[in-house]
Amino acid sequence: MLLSSRDKQVQLCLAFALCFNIIFWFSGRDIQARWNNVPPAPDHKYAAAYGLGDAGFAYRLNGLMLQNLGDTGGRVTSLDDYKYNDLTKWFFLQDHLDPHSDYTPYLAAYYFGSVQTPEKFRPVLDYLQKVGEQAEGEKWRWFAQGVFLARYQLHDLDKALEMAKVLASTKYDDAPAWVRQMPAFIMTQKGEKKAAYALLLEILKTSAADLHPNEVNAMKAYICERTLSTKEAAENPLCEGTY
Repeated sequence: MLLSSRDKQVQLCLAFALCFNIIFWFSGRDIQARWNNVPPAPDHKYAAAYGLGDAGFAYRLNGLMLQNLGDTGGRVTSLDDYKYNDLTKWFFLQDHLDPHSDYTPYLAAYYFGSVQTPEKFRPVLDYLQKVGEQAEGEKWRWFAQGVFLARYQLHDLDKALEMAKVLASTKYDDAPAWVRQMPAFIMTQKGEKKAAYALLLEILKTSAADLHPNEVNAMKAYICERTLSTKEAAENPLCEGTY
């Protein structure tokens, strides 16, 4: 059966397209999408545009983007490679879109807080403090995590104490007693034991009646065993039965 001239033209076009695709594949098979790090965060007034005007939808889209940023297209990016100043701007933007959700604070504190070079995380501490100053729910947890990271990961006792004082003075609905005690813990580590003793003693004087007996005993033990010297503890009436 003889092929018509039109059929030959179709076959020729198909052969040309196949050859073109093969050449294109070989020339571009080693090319991969390049990651340009954290994209710039939009201005707050345009933030909801990502969700077609819906702030809640935009918050969730941005959250998924931040969670998977740098880990798409078969690529895995080290947390050390992120630009944390730019990330922090996205975190503040998320707080503007939805100040009640704990999703982004969790992502910031526990995921990005695992960065291999803790000093890079420093800009995020301001975000955790802002989120943690909200009295609703258990927002104090993000603030406390920020204090922990400043103290144990960045080894910056001055920054940790600065944050801990704000944390202790914020009025929360249902925060545990140790939230108010955190400045004393850091003061003790800094060697400011007299200041730590005065703070813990004031908490006992003003709040002992509202605390569980176990918490009161734990505070007394900390004062007598960590804050006071052996001699001071032996002479302090507070330490009777503890020392």
